[in-house]
Amino acid sequence: MSRAAAPIAKSGRYTADIDVGGTFTDGFFTDGDVAHRAKVLTTPHDLTECFVGCLTRGAAAFDHDLSGFLGQTQVVRLSTTLGTNTLLQRRGPKVGLLVNAGAERSLYADGVVDDHPFLDPAMVRGIDGEIDADGRVVSTPSAELVLTAVRELVALGARIIAVSLRNSWRDPTHERVVRGFVRERYPVHYLRSVPLQLAHEVTASDEDHTRTNTVLLNAYLHGDLSRGLYRAEDLARSHGMRRPLLVVHAAGGSARVAKTVAVQTLSSGPAVAVRGAAVTAEQLGLTHVVTADMGGTSLDVAVLDGTEPAVVQDPVVAGMRIAVPVISTESIGAGGGSIAKLVDGRLVVGPESAGSTPGPVCYGKGGQRPTVTDANLLLGLLDAEGFLGGRMRLDAGRAHTVVERRLAKELDVDVQTAAAMVRAEVNAAMGNEVHARVAATGVDADAYTLFAFGGGGPLHGCDIAEQVGIRRVIGFPHGSVFSAFGSSTVDVWHRYSRTASMSICDAGTGSFVHDAMVSLRTQGDLDMRGEGFAGPAVTAAQSLVLERGGVRRELVLKHDEPVEQALHRAAELLEGAQLREVVVDLRAPMPTWTPVEVETRPSRAEPHAVRDVRWSVDTPAVPTPIVRLEDMAPGCTAEGPAVIDTVDTVYAVNPGWVASVTAAGNVLMERTAPAAEAS
Repeated sequence: MSRAAAPIAKSGRYTADIDVGGTFTDGFFTDGDVAHRAKVLTTPHDLTECFVGCLTRGAAAFDHDLSGFLGQTQVVRLSTTLGTNTLLQRRGPKVGLLVNAGAERSLYADGVVDDHPFLDPAMVRGIDGEIDADGRVVSTPSAELVLTAVRELVALGARIIAVSLRNSWRDPTHERVVRGFVRERYPVHYLRSVPLQLAHEVTASDEDHTRTNTVLLNAYLHGDLSRGLYRAEDLARSHGMRRPLLVVHAAGGSARVAKTVAVQTLSSGPAVAVRGAAVTAEQLGLTHVVTADMGGTSLDVAVLDGTEPAVVQDPVVAGMRIAVPVISTESIGAGGGSIAKLVDGRLVVGPESAGSTPGPVCYGKGGQRPTVTDANLLLGLLDAEGFLGGRMRLDAGRAHTVVERRLAKELDVDVQTAAAMVRAEVNAAMGNEVHARVAATGVDADAYTLFAFGGGGPLHGCDIAEQVGIRRVIGFPHGSVFSAFGSSTVDVWHRYSRTASMSICDAGTGSFVHDAMVSLRTQGDLDMRGEGFAGPAVTAAQSLVLERGGVRRELVLKHDEPVEQALHRAAELLEGAQLREVVVDLRAPMPTWTPVEVETRPSRAEPHAVRDVRWSVDTPAVPTPIVRLEDMAPGCTAEGPAVIDTVDTVYAVNPGWVASVTAAGNVLMERTAPAAEAS
């Protein structure tokens, strides 16, 4: 993963990366040498509150107020779960849809609209007009029919209308005609106040049903997300930010708010955490890595077998296939806020989460159901007085009462055993997920290193690794804000494509490719200039997407390679292939922080306290040394059982494991005995 990232300017120039998660909002801030992190509770009612709160903590770490910090900041990037939350909570607006007449029930597929997850079947209207499979206009939409359909949808409560017409990937004229009819006929305060989203402006997909799903989903997410992001940018600018706010995309790039499509942000935090892991794996010279990103709501898992994270071109979201690429991750409902309950007498943990509001019972914010965090507190793994560096006190008494009432009595065990059962249950679920991902590669688990991050990753990393057969776990100084760190590794990236369906050897293919590349590059240069980048600051790559028998290959053109030569090379690479896309990628490399390695000196950790910790269901609590990570210099080791505390996470070093601080400041935990012996 070689990337020509720009150095961070010195003399008080900063970068700020914010990830708004379901429970916590995380920040990663650097001046090129020093990196600081921050963590605040997410404010679901207002994204800007936690965004500004996290920025303020980052500014304070560099001895600035917010305005002084943002005035000297080169880049501010934001990844957010706002769109994901809108989808999960089904709180998006009522969406209307215009399609070609005859596709109202099928949406250009074999299925029926009745099965759609958030589109009311009554909110679909068919209109006339046709563009054939070759892009020829067969008939033109009628203004009267279009305007009647739009009026009916608005009368039924539509607050945004998606337009997806057959073969608009070949010629989007009719979708633009529909918007033109509305703009020409109605004033802004009436129907023009209801936005129209055109499918071809959201995705260039050549598959009508997938394109329709994509624009529908984007319309559903658009309102909340655009309002939240523009407000965040306005607030940051009011405090001195000079450059555009960059929004992180799940494919591994970023762009300003105005050039971001809502669906591009779905799961962007977990996705760019994987990118950050890939960058780190390359720096450490590791080929086989599996990531366990455990936050307050979920566990996200990814496998890295190389230097680039895998990308899914057509992911499935809410049961729909959409045409927006995302870095591949698998997610399960297993986090610190996952709720433990009894179902038919059996203990179940997750996927339901207490989130940040009300949060775990021990947060004292009104939670009434036991969570994984409550269990870890009762087991002695968390310090009630020192949580988040002492900024938040945990209420063990409340956690004890709720676990006793809801779990222990029903299970006929003591409270601590019930807590150990909760931890064992969530560990089993996470271990099963990681095992499945690793097993699918066909590579022995012993060859893998587990990257444990997120607020809860290091607290459960050894247990997950033991179940999978992994012997090495690495945690990071910035591990509790790893998505924000991952955001700090992404560039400004725009990918432009022109869909095609022609033989590589067809007459006219060369001129089509040439014209498409010129057009896409022109558009890209305009967009990049809008974000403040031009000339040498922008790198460009051109490629052809080929397909044969359902298999797609992307051929990147060599520097200044003539189009005809590239097509000849493509024909040799994949004989008989069709040309499906012409792609132009433009990137502006952004400042990136790299950890500085220092000399290691062997030493043994000195505990600052001893606390009884229960490590499993089958063993009693044992006196366990508690070590501050800040007291461990590179080369320092701590033998398990041990708990390593830091301001925003906890490393649980299981019996039979040993932890050491590496030259880069990472925490390496290695298994020294088989799990059976350790217990």
